[in-house]
Amino acid sequence: MEFSKNLSRSEAKYKYFGLPKKIREEFPEKDKIFDIKFQGKTYKMKVNNKDSIMLTQLYGAHEFQEDETLTIKSSKKWFDFSVE
Repeated sequence: MEFSKNLSRSEAKYKYFGLPKKIREEFPEKDKIFDIKFQGKTYKMKVNNKDSIMLTQLYGAHEFQEDETLTIKSSKKWFDFSVE
């Protein structure tokens, strides 16, 4: 699975990434911890009850801005995030 999305103003401001229904099932169930690799580091993340991933941990590596494109690629053991 590979998916790209431009961050909305709200997502950038409140530090979350809303998962569209078409890719939600690719992620573990709510509150189950999984690994995300971003800029060479691995982060422990989870999907919350609003089908969103909080990006707060990643802000140490990158301060997300409105209209930046966040790309997610899945492998068997983790998810790769990248930003353009």
